[in-house]
Amino acid sequence: MNRRLPYGVFLDIEGSFDNTSYDSMCSALTRHGVDQTIVRWIKATLEGRLATADFGGVSRSVAVSRGCHQEVITPLWCLVVNELLVRLNEGSVYAQGYADDIYLLAVGKFPNTVSGLIQWALHTVELWCGGLGLSVNPDKIGLAAFTRKRKLIGFFEPRLSGKTLQRSMSVKYLGVILDLRLTWKEHVEVKVKKAQNSMWACRRACGVTWALNPTVVHWLYFAIIRPSVTFASLV
Repeated sequence: MNRRLPYGVFLDIEGSFDNTSYDSMCSALTRHGVDQTIVRWIKATLEGRLATADFGGVSRSVAVSRGCHQEVITPLWCLVVNELLVRLNEGSVYAQGYADDIYLLAVGKFPNTVSGLIQWALHTVELWCGGLGLSVNPDKIGLAAFTRKRKLIGFFEPRLSGKTLQRSMSVKYLGVILDLRLTWKEHVEVKVKKAQNSMWACRRACGVTWALNPTVVHWLYFAIIRPSVTFASLV
């Protein structure tokens, strides 16, 4: 019996917060049933901004035509990118997004079938980004076939923006390192190393005859060191 092969792609939309147009945001608001009065108010607020730079006593101001601060645009961007996620999920590829970080997963019995699904998904992402003036950097994409097999007969590497993508031995998504066999060994080693570095940094605040009071030391452990070790421990 052939085991099902999971093949994941991890990517981020380049410059999504800076380059997303106001028209695409307003169109997304309309698609999600937001009242047109609110849509016009949001558009007027975005379009009325100026960016000013001062240097050597000279000041210049220009009208901002797209993008805004991340805290403001994040909910609007989620509505924009939701269209892409829905389109991908309707095409037999599981897609999930966290802000501008996108995760694609194709599962099948045959490597060539899975490769075809991933290629279709990447082509869909490329077309969608092109329509909004956005892009995906092929050099920052992580690909991983989560399997114990060493050879995948019929498997072919997908392409994006004319460049052939290469598989990795491990990928990182939202701070979690995933190896091909999902052993979590590399993730644990990295997090332990980070916790050790944090511990020695905090250790410099204490001496043999002097130190911070116990309350502060307790806070350093629970607020800095322990979160480094337990990050994504639920997974």
